[in-house]
Amino acid sequence: MYKFRAPICIWIFILYSLQAVGQGDKWTGTWHMDYTPTGSSKTISMEWQISEPSNKMLYPALLKIDYGSFSGSYEVLLCKKNDHELGIGRNKYPLSETPFKIGAWMLYLNGTLDFKPNGISIERMWINSFELYMQGFYHDDEIYGMMKDYLRELLSKKPILLKKKDNIPWKSPDTNRMIHPEGDTIYFGVYDKVTVYDSIIPVFIRDEDVDDKDTVTFTHNGKTLLNQQYVSPGGSLFQVKLDTGMNILGFFADNFGRLPPNTGSFRIKTDSVDAIYDFHDKSNYYSTFLVAQVYRKPKPQQPLPTVDNRVTERRNNLLDQITVNTGDVELELWDDAAEDGDSISIRLNDKFIVSGFPVLKRRQKLSVTLKPGENRMILLADNLGSIPPNTAVMKITAGKIRKYVRIKTDLKQNNLLVINYTP
Repeated sequence: MYKFRAPICIWIFILYSLQAVGQGDKWTGTWHMDYTPTGSSKTISMEWQISEPSNKMLYPALLKIDYGSFSGSYEVLLCKKNDHELGIGRNKYPLSETPFKIGAWMLYLNGTLDFKPNGISIERMWINSFELYMQGFYHDDEIYGMMKDYLRELLSKKPILLKKKDNIPWKSPDTNRMIHPEGDTIYFGVYDKVTVYDSIIPVFIRDEDVDDKDTVTFTHNGKTLLNQQYVSPGGSLFQVKLDTGMNILGFFADNFGRLPPNTGSFRIKTDSVDAIYDFHDKSNYYSTFLVAQVYRKPKPQQPLPTVDNRVTERRNNLLDQITVNTGDVELELWDDAAEDGDSISIRLNDKFIVSGFPVLKRRQKLSVTLKPGENRMILLADNLGSIPPNTAVMKITAGKIRKYVRIKTDLKQNNLLVINYTP
């Protein structure tokens, strides 16, 4: 009998491994709850279908509510606040609602989905608004009044605990526009992508209204940088080290303070971006979270200067050092002795202006552009001509400045001209 135990153990191990792999992300899948209101013969069914996460933080989801003849389907974005909480997006976009609308009361579900041993619960951020409570109640046929009251009671007050039904992720063509809203008119709490070149960005957070004890949490690619941080009108500054590529910055309202709603904001300001993300904005009133997409694009690397042995192995003799107040310089070059086949190369700030340039009796002109500060011009002999050494005269014209230098180079030494440009 013993010889069969090892294969059985292996099969058990494989089955458990496959089950663990199949489970995937703990939030992903279908979560369900049934609730029968007191005095009602019908059951309200609530179901959340949650997709796989994007950037370890964003979970597009489909919320379904059914009660008697009522049926509603809503798209909603969830955002990871920490390992046991997902923020619930403000917008529950209705795909369908029949025979009446309850979309306004979806605002009561603002808050978090909290992961618990026995399921996930909705922890609301209470909105005390009579106007919201009554909104839409008397629309449509009065026969729906009791159904509306029961639905409103569930959305606004009753405990909601959902049990996991399966691990199948929600899939829809709409998930991409929910997390990448560029060019789309439906807003789920994610701002359009901005591109920066900095590896570290400053983030300034503040309260856009009065000091009423608002607190916020700030995350970067799933990592918590600030946890329940108090925000004041004076504000505070901190830095975020970006990853190369996409960075998802999550800004969560922990509470609505003493004067609802939360009016915290954060600002990113770099050489290429100046963006503000603000709970005080009308489209974000009573929001649980805001999301910034910051794409870090590294600056193109400058090509390394071409190594020329004539520069590294020869001496560089200083001809002169001049100061100019214009970056546009004209060079004139000619041989004031016998034309004997000399040719030179001219290198400015590690880049060749010309190479193998023949030195003639006739004057030849070249135009160069200087950078602010020190500019190093090296003149190198390509050959010695028929009458060594390699000689020439060069005239430098920069605005009103005229300067003549005599070039004398060979295969052991170069000439160096330093031009300081002061704008």
